[in-house]
Amino acid sequence: MDITQARIDRLIVHRVGNKARDEALFLTEADSALDTDAAVMILHGYLKGIVAERRKYRFRHDSDINLNEVFHYSRQFFGGQCDFIELSQRVARHLYSKTQHPNIGAGDLFVILFADLDGPGSRAIGIFKSEVREEFLTLDESGGSFKLGHASGINPKMIDKGALLLESDNLVYALDRAGRETKYWQEDFLQAERLPDPASSGRMMAQILESLAQDIEDPLSQLKFKENLRTLCDSTPELSTSQVTALADDYLAPQHIAATVSEAADRSGFALDREARLPSEGLYKRIERSLNKSTLGHGISLLLPSQFSLQHIHSLDQGEDGMVLTLTLKRRE
Repeated sequence: MDITQARIDRLIVHRVGNKARDEALFLTEADSALDTDAAVMILHGYLKGIVAERRKYRFRHDSDINLNEVFHYSRQFFGGQCDFIELSQRVARHLYSKTQHPNIGAGDLFVILFADLDGPGSRAIGIFKSEVREEFLTLDESGGSFKLGHASGINPKMIDKGALLLESDNLVYALDRAGRETKYWQEDFLQAERLPDPASSGRMMAQILESLAQDIEDPLSQLKFKENLRTLCDSTPELSTSQVTALADDYLAPQHIAATVSEAADRSGFALDREARLPSEGLYKRIERSLNKSTLGHGISLLLPSQFSLQHIHSLDQGEDGMVLTLTLKRRE
């Protein structure tokens, strides 16, 4: 998305307290005054900071997308059924109703109408909540000396919670800096699900494969699984989720594999399409160290150079004196 020509058309600020702590919701009735310097800071901070592939989400609802409050309010505004101030107040009330977790701080809610976003005539609504005010020093020159002072303010480059709603799509960019603690911004307020990007999909697939490999208890079976995975990565430029998980079918129960994939999806915030293609080279680089690590049993692991593969393990238990492990290695071609 090209945001170089974007500008701020309107901006309004409300204050949203924590409803669970009986803090108030303060709604304003007019746009906030905005000078050129402040507008530039917001464009370079809030807008630039929210637009990234890894922050793409899509609005959802279990029965009807139009019952998703934030999506519905934005469609009403873009369709001319409510004005900007009414939109912002509806959003603030909805956020206040969802601010129930005791760890959620009160904050200033910026609702911004961006124009000429990604081309002339395009519009988007920015929703940013600032929960932290930064302390900083001021420096004034007076009578040949400098006077130090103190002030507090909002740093637009440090987004606590943010969302950017596009007029042209139900796509939304979203960010919650404290998301792992509360998850209320994306799940409760926006009701949005994350869209996978190549980097996050690759990380998730690597986690699944490493977890599956660790769950194969027999050392030689685990070794064979890793070698099959290495061969698959070498033989095709792209891999699908179904291809790589199918490698574990000979070693783990289908329910175990499905549970591992589901747990990874819960941690990542999105589910992988079983037929979505991922670059083999990138996936291999993520798991190369794990592939080179061989489990020998008895709580012992061995990290081999990439040019060697483990072919056989023979162990001889010597009782209290310990054990003897004999390893057969093969040099890769």
